[in-house]
Amino acid sequence: MSNAYPPNKKEGGLNLATPDELEGLQPTQALTQVQYLHSLLLSTNRGVWEWHPSTGVQRATGNLWQRLHRDPESALCGVWSGDLSLVHSDDRDGLIALRSRLCEQGTFVDTSIRAFARDGQPLWLRLWARALTAPGGERFFLGGCTDYSESFSSKSFSYFSGERFHHALDMVGDGLWEWDLRADEVVLDATCWRMLGYTRGQSDSGARAALARWKTHMVADDYPDVKQALEDNVREQLPLDVEFRLKHREGGTVWVRCRGNVQRSSGGEPVRVLGTLQDITASKKKQLKLEQELRRLKRESVDRADLISSLSHELRTPLNAILGYSQLVELDQSLNPDQRRRLAEIRKAGQHLLHLAGDVLDLARIDSQRLAPSIERVQPATLVADCRQLLEPLAETRKVSLTFEPLGWERAHVLADPTRFKQVVLNLMGNAIKYNRENGRVVITFAPQAEGWLRLSVLDTGSGIASAMQSRVFEPFNRLGAEQGKIEGTGVGLAIAKQLTEAMGGRIGFDSEEGQGSVFWVEFMMHDAPDEVLQMAARPDYTRSLPPCKLLYVTSRTASASRLKAVLAAVQQVEVQVVDDAMKGIFTARTGAPDIIVFDAELPGVSLRDFSEILCGDKATAHMPLMAIVDRRCDFAHVCLPTSYDLAMLAEGLRDCLSLKSVAGGIAAHNRAAPE
Repeated sequence: MSNAYPPNKKEGGLNLATPDELEGLQPTQALTQVQYLHSLLLSTNRGVWEWHPSTGVQRATGNLWQRLHRDPESALCGVWSGDLSLVHSDDRDGLIALRSRLCEQGTFVDTSIRAFARDGQPLWLRLWARALTAPGGERFFLGGCTDYSESFSSKSFSYFSGERFHHALDMVGDGLWEWDLRADEVVLDATCWRMLGYTRGQSDSGARAALARWKTHMVADDYPDVKQALEDNVREQLPLDVEFRLKHREGGTVWVRCRGNVQRSSGGEPVRVLGTLQDITASKKKQLKLEQELRRLKRESVDRADLISSLSHELRTPLNAILGYSQLVELDQSLNPDQRRRLAEIRKAGQHLLHLAGDVLDLARIDSQRLAPSIERVQPATLVADCRQLLEPLAETRKVSLTFEPLGWERAHVLADPTRFKQVVLNLMGNAIKYNRENGRVVITFAPQAEGWLRLSVLDTGSGIASAMQSRVFEPFNRLGAEQGKIEGTGVGLAIAKQLTEAMGGRIGFDSEEGQGSVFWVEFMMHDAPDEVLQMAARPDYTRSLPPCKLLYVTSRTASASRLKAVLAAVQQVEVQVVDDAMKGIFTARTGAPDIIVFDAELPGVSLRDFSEILCGDKATAHMPLMAIVDRRCDFAHVCLPTSYDLAMLAEGLRDCLSLKSVAGGIAAHNRAAPE
């Protein structure tokens, strides 16, 4: 092992003198020593200062102060000796208290503060000083200041989650801003300024001037909305999300989206607003282009509706002439049977065209929004009875029984247009009769719904609608394959019924099963609905809103598995996997990663509680929600359904499971025991 020796001081001269050597230096040598120290201390990110608190005399020198203010002494006032205007508001009170203690009894100070540069950028500063005594006995302070913001740069993001977030925003082009409500100061990062065309330092805007500078760039028409949004966020705690325009310093307009939220003190007082700024110019241009295209299409739609309406009127005149003259010819007694049959076909085709022209005219009027329903208080039972009387001859011809059962709601009133209401009911009842089987049935009923709605249902015993075609039921001129049959129709009746119902503020829908028949229904708001109807709880339909998911069903009963699959048959986005053993279920859950685990009340070989605790105690399955199909109360599953569940109940349970967060431990560890 080699020995280490200190360097020989006599081998070469040193340029930095010790305090003992200073007394023997010549004036030029002492000046050189001062210059050496200045060059060491006054680098780009450092500065020195002197402060006499009794007289207020001070001096600041060094490049660092120029980053804070044009005048170095004003910069020193802003971070230490004066009003601290350049210091972050959260650090001001503590710095004032530290300054007071130092003036009264302190001899040394060393602290870190947050401050703002001239361009509004935040800085981390280390400020230190030592108390000295002048020959006359006056205490004064000499110190230094260092910018160590670089230690919070991207190379150190792994240690500071807040800076990681800021860096991520910068990477996607979003800016970060802060509005200090107590000091009424706004700080915007470099990304915000770049949106206006400023590079770092060019904005030359302090914390107090940043908002004023931005207001000069903001389009005047947008400022009231932005101001109102900020006030609503601070006073009413409404979400801050507003879009506005800014004038770029080189010309042009920039669209930005401003989002943020107010932060409050422990006492509930608003302290600051933090938010992000996103340049949405490109997407806004696309949106404006699409809106312009939409307006053009609407104008074309109105023009097209006018043309269709005009054509429909023009078609009716010759069609009425054809029908009229064909009826006159039919009165001729000299016609033979073959001629009468041909005339009947002409009249039949003419009537079909006349109905088609009328339907097209109705569609055109609805599409062009020229249909203005006259909403009033009407008694639907009376209107339905009138419709039934009109359609009885058609029902007799088709050998279909037509039954109307108000079920106690004969005197109920709804808000609708009576003429349009009858048109909707005639369309629904007419379809139920035409597309029914021979000796079939059509039943019209009333039933109250939640929140004061009254539902009119038209049930038929026809062939039903195939599931693949159900999404196109309300498309105009789409007869869902019936155009190949013998039943006449235009395919617009349901489209008109839907648009008329919605124009009156109603709702329309259907349920159908191929080979079994269909139920079409419309709902209208009741007038003076009974309290028991208004208080009925609505059960939302979650079947269509369920996201794609995998369901693992653990059951030893084949019938239960078949029933669950049958109930979910129409919900194609839910994938069902069935296993018949508890251990298989645990293994499949670990390897197959299902989104939800469903199990029955009886699992051979293991209790439900043990099964639940095994899954919840395993890291691979602890986050998976559990659903139990049981008829008793249970504490070992997130959601419990009775064995008599239907599709609506199951869909709601699946939705609740999917909305649950991951569970780290067993469910039953802190709940009371449930009977096994």
